[in-house]
Amino acid sequence: MSLSRYGFIIKGPDLELFKHHGRIKSDGFDIAVAGVRTLEEAVMAAQEMLTRRIELIELCGGFSAEEEAQIREAIQDHVPLGRVSYRPEDQGRVDWP
Repeated sequence: MSLSRYGFIIKGPDLELFKHHGRIKSDGFDIAVAGVRTLEEAVMAAQEMLTRRIELIELCGGFSAEEEAQIREAIQDHVPLGRVSYRPEDQGRVDWP
């Protein structure tokens, strides 16, 4: 089965779940994007994405491995969950708030 419904959660200090969200949709591609400030908002965003039949969720690199595990547990590993990561030589160039 090929996937066509994606979710992406972005974390930033001035993002608000109920204000910063959107969707890009075409005939063969559908992505829901949510901006969040906290882990709690990320959990809510991921759970809400499941109600939209999202088939895969990705987290931006601002999330830690521990936060990823907590989100995975909150959605009961219902869909694949991934997290953006950077090569060690690039990690120092990324300044996460």
